[in-house]
Amino acid sequence: FDQFEEIFTLAGKNPRFAKEEKENFWTELSDLAENSIPEKLRETFLTNKEQISYNYKKQKVKIVFSFREEYLPEFESITPKIPSIKTSRFRLLPMNGHQALEVITKTWKENIKPTEAKKIVSYLTHESNPDIYELITIEPSLLSQVCAFIDKERMDEGLRAVSTELLDKYPPDKILSSIYNETIAAGSKAIPAFPEEKRSYNPLKKFLEEKMITAEGFRTKYSLTGKDEPIRPGVEILKEKYFLRQELNAIELTHDVLTPIIKKDREKRRKDDAFALQRKKTRRNVWIISLIALMAAATMYYLVTNKARADKKRVETMVENLIKDSTRLVNLRDSIDENILKLKMELEGLSQGKNGDKEEKQITQNADSLLNELEDLRDKFANLKIKNENDINEFMNRPKLLKMPKPVFYVEEDPQYIDLLNKYEQEKQNYNSLLKEFNELKKLFDDYTRRIPDPVPVKPKTISFDSSNSLKLNLYYSLKQNDLVSPPDNTIIYLIPYTQKNMRVIKNASVYEISCDESFLKEAKDRKTAIPFNGSFYFPDVKPGKYLVKICTYYGGYYTYHKTKEGMESLNWDASPPIR
Repeated sequence: FDQFEEIFTLAGKNPRFAKEEKENFWTELSDLAENSIPEKLRETFLTNKEQISYNYKKQKVKIVFSFREEYLPEFESITPKIPSIKTSRFRLLPMNGHQALEVITKTWKENIKPTEAKKIVSYLTHESNPDIYELITIEPSLLSQVCAFIDKERMDEGLRAVSTELLDKYPPDKILSSIYNETIAAGSKAIPAFPEEKRSYNPLKKFLEEKMITAEGFRTKYSLTGKDEPIRPGVEILKEKYFLRQELNAIELTHDVLTPIIKKDREKRRKDDAFALQRKKTRRNVWIISLIALMAAATMYYLVTNKARADKKRVETMVENLIKDSTRLVNLRDSIDENILKLKMELEGLSQGKNGDKEEKQITQNADSLLNELEDLRDKFANLKIKNENDINEFMNRPKLLKMPKPVFYVEEDPQYIDLLNKYEQEKQNYNSLLKEFNELKKLFDDYTRRIPDPVPVKPKTISFDSSNSLKLNLYYSLKQNDLVSPPDNTIIYLIPYTQKNMRVIKNASVYEISCDESFLKEAKDRKTAIPFNGSFYFPDVKPGKYLVKICTYYGGYYTYHKTKEGMESLNWDASPPIR
C-alpha cells in the first residue's frame, strides 16, 4: 500500500467510506494481515473444518505499507486490530554518499565505471571527495530523477555505458534545470486559477522564489496560509514529485541542490521586472516630453497667428487710408484744374475790358502767383500719389507668413514679432536635438538590457521616525555582553500589548520555538514591528504599559517589558536561544 497516509487524509474525508466502508476495510485488512478466520466464515469453518482447504496456520500473503512518517501516530491507532505491524518496521532516511554510489553502481552494473559514478554523486552534493561521503545526504527521489535523465539520454544516443563524454555533455546544472522545469510545468497545469495564456510569470515558480529560499539563497520553511489556496494544487504536485516535503503545515525544499536554480531564476525575474518598470517610465517620459512640445507648439502657433492677424488688420487699415487719401487727392486735382480754368477765363475777360494798365498788371501778378502755387500743389499731389501706390504694391507683395484662408502679412519694422519667430525656431531645434539624444540613449539602454546579467541595484530606503517616545533595543548573540554580535537587520521583532484581546496570542507566543508563527502573531491588536536603524531596533511611539516582546530568531526568545513613563527607553537584551 503506497501513500497509505491517504487512508487518514483523503479517504477519511469521504462520507461514504468513513461511514459505511471504513470498519469493513479494517476488519478485512486485519483478517488478511493476521491470517485469521473471517468472522462471517468462522462458524462454517469450525463446524465443517474438513471441508475447507484453506490453511490458516501458514501465511501466504506479504504486506508492505509505505507512508510519510508524520502519520505514524495515526498508523499506531490500527495496531490493536493488526498487532503484527509493530514487529517489522523500517525508516527510510536520505541516503549518504556511499549509499548513493552503491545504488548507481549496482543499477548500471558494468555499464558505468566508478569514476563516472562518483561524478554523478557530486552532481547532488557538489563534493568529489569520497572521504566525507558518510557526512553528506542525498534525497533518493532526486537521485532517481537525475539517473533516469542520464539513462534516457544514454539510450537515445545508442550508448552502451555511461561515459565521461556523456556526462560532460549534460552537466549538473543542465540536468537539474531540465528536471526542475518539467516538474514546475506539471505543477502549473494543476493550478486552474491561473490559465497559461494569462500569466505574466509562472505563479508556482514565483512562489518558490519568494517563499522557499532566503534572500541569500538558502532554503527555508514556509507555513501555508489561506492566501496560498490558489497554488495548493501545484504544491501538492511538487510534494508528489518529492521536490517539497511537509511537516504539519510547514513546507520546505527537499534538497539544497535546487536553491541555486531557484535563486538564479528569481534574480532574472527581478531584473526583468526592474527593466520593464524602467521602460514603462521611459515611455511615460516620452509622452510627457511630446505633450509639452505639442502644447508649446500650439501656444506658439496661437501667439504667432494672433500676431499675424493683428498685422493683417493693420495693413488693411493702412491700405484703406491710402485709398481714401488717393480719392481726396483726385478730388483736389479736379478742383485745382477747375480753378485754373476759371482763372484763365477771368484773365481773358480782363484783357478784353477797359481797366487800366495798373489793375491789369496786378491781376497778372496775382494770376502768376496762383499758377505757381497750383503747380506746386500739382507736383506734391503727383509725388504723394506715386508714394501711396508704391506703398500699396510693397505691402501687397510681401511674402506670406502662415497658411491662412486670407493673405496674412508681417511687418519687418516690428522687432517683438521677429524675436518671437526666432524663439520659436530655436525651441523647435532644441526639441529635435533632445529627441535625437533620447533615441540614442534608448538604443544604448536596450543594448544594456541584453548584455548585462546583473540585477538593477536597489537604492536603500532612508528611514526616519520620531524617536522621542520610542523603545530602543540593542540585541546581541553572546553569553557575555562585552563580546556583542548583533543579529541581522532583517530580524523580525514584535511588540504586543497585554490586553484581554491579545491574551491568546501572548500565551502561545510566550514559548521557545524554532521559528515564529508570524501569521498567528499578526492577529494581535495594536501590535508593532521593530524598525532596524544603525544596528539597533526601534519601536516608535510606545505608550506606558505592559508588553510582550517576541524575537523571531532561532528558538524565538521573548521578554516581558513594562514601560512606566513617557519618553525614550533603551534596553540591552540577549537574542541567543536559551537551548544550547
